[in-house]
Amino acid sequence: MIKIFVLYDNKVTDITNVVKSISNTGDKAQAARKLDVTFTYPIWDRNQPRTQIRPGSKVWVVLDGKEIFRGVTWNREIDSASESLPFMAYDYLIYLTKSKVTFNFVDITPEDATRKICEELGVEVGDLAGTGIKVKRLIAQKTGYEAIMEMYTQASKQNGKQYIPVMDGTKLCVIEKGKVIANYTLISQIDDPTNNMIGTNYRDTLDGMVNKVKIYDDKNNYVGEVGNDSWRNEYGLIQENYVKEADKDSNVVATGMLSDIQQDVTIQALGNWECRTGYAVNTKIFYISNLQNAVMYVDGDTHTWEPATGKYTMSLNLSYKNQMDSKG
Repeated sequence: MIKIFVLYDNKVTDITNVVKSISNTGDKAQAARKLDVTFTYPIWDRNQPRTQIRPGSKVWVVLDGKEIFRGVTWNREIDSASESLPFMAYDYLIYLTKSKVTFNFVDITPEDATRKICEELGVEVGDLAGTGIKVKRLIAQKTGYEAIMEMYTQASKQNGKQYIPVMDGTKLCVIEKGKVIANYTLISQIDDPTNNMIGTNYRDTLDGMVNKVKIYDDKNNYVGEVGNDSWRNEYGLIQENYVKEADKDSNVVATGMLSDIQQDVTIQALGNWECRTGYAVNTKIFYISNLQNAVMYVDGDTHTWEPATGKYTMSLNLSYKNQMDSKG
């Protein structure tokens, strides 16, 4: 069961009974999770109470007794034709995307740098993925989110791991991206009573293909190259350049720049809150060969509830590759 609460004028109100729809969206490039809610707002019938909310109002959502979202109302509007009031809220990661910082970091791990950034911006810190990799980086006039991701990107270039920030209530956490959701599979099989999918949209494209990377030093002298001959033979040469960085293994970084054919998958299914951006899910989809038994990475998700009917569905944007929102 879904429930939604609002703090307005220092009073907590359960607004679930007047809510028409709830939608909670995440995306690896969006950073902050977004909550879209529409509730009834009677204009002509003065006997019906009006639920109040305004920008800045605190809002939280509870699913089956567990809080899944806490944030701040960002905007609202009144639709007199439908006598409804839609509003949008973000979780507290929004403050890291709206405020800028400047730091000259020297020999500091991304996790410690994140603590300094959050301290300056007044954001609480929860569990941060440890890297143990010390980084030297000038961060100038970047948002707090960009600064954190830029620091973690430098670690990712060395250890190959992917990272993503998430909120736990009011606390910022950074997790390793790509953990597979346990005991759950997206299923679409012929005559299978465990089917939980509603539909699929699949697209593949050569946009983003890189099959050769030439490496240069800081004086633009050729150093070496990495590539994938089979991709180049099949699709044609698409080349990128990389300038060596003093504190990084150039071959590791250049290899990480190689990119295969891009495949975009969007799946609609019965709702499961564990299926969120930053995690991975198993698939068994009989009509797409490379999804018949695959692990897919969730790069975007939208969970939608209709409280009056109990209907709960989700739409997932899935990727074959586990990639963070790299910065710098």
